[in-house]
Amino acid sequence: MVGLLAAMPSAEAVMRGEPARDPNGTRRSTVLIETPEGVCTGALIGPDLVLTAGHCVSARGRYRVRYLDRSFRRATASVARVQAHPGFDARHGFASDDVGLIQLARPLGADARAAALPGGWGANGRGEEMIIAGFGSTERARARDGVLREALMRTSQPSVQGRGFAGLSGEDRAQRSGMCVGDSGGPVYRRSGGAFTVVGILKGGTTDPGRECTSTPIYVPVRDYVSWIRGTAAQWRTSVGLPATGTVEMRQ
Repeated sequence: MVGLLAAMPSAEAVMRGEPARDPNGTRRSTVLIETPEGVCTGALIGPDLVLTAGHCVSARGRYRVRYLDRSFRRATASVARVQAHPGFDARHGFASDDVGLIQLARPLGADARAAALPGGWGANGRGEEMIIAGFGSTERARARDGVLREALMRTSQPSVQGRGFAGLSGEDRAQRSGMCVGDSGGPVYRRSGGAFTVVGILKGGTTDPGRECTSTPIYVPVRDYVSWIRGTAAQWRTSVGLPATGTVEMRQ
């Protein structure tokens, strides 16, 4: 029987993805999040601001962020605060508004580069090629190997009607990429040249028969939450990437 992946921080990761090797690629803005309940992934969208899933920041306790330098060596950043979207309800695995933010204790510096937020358009149509990225493993037993993996997938019709979710699919179901353990909250990127825009937040999906991974991931469209993200960043007195660019908007 095909079941649903529980929307918990240790419930997802890039399956059949390739390890990231380009120092100017997803490495710059994709981070690993250690939560009180497990491992998640997130996307840097400002010098000290990380976008992830709401269920990745809904637990009480200590959080820590790890990121990769240009040589793919892991470094650690302390967390100042976390917040889930006010509409997110952690008691429901596939609740709406599964969006969260993390503010780091200090900016990551020039070695990292914030991904942009989408402008007035997003991934709506079928078949648009996207990059998914995450620090999870290919199976639950290897949830903490901490390798950044990435894979190409294509947008599909919303997987859960009326809940604000959209789907991803691959060319061959038997071999397609997907999510498994550790990539919950990870980014769905649109790439244009050397610039990355985070258009989605990986959430979950239906498990493949006999596995704990899914080849049909669901993501939350970021464009629906840009106002909340910017408003929260303003309250925290921090900065957010500009739409459709890799630059950063600095607040006075």
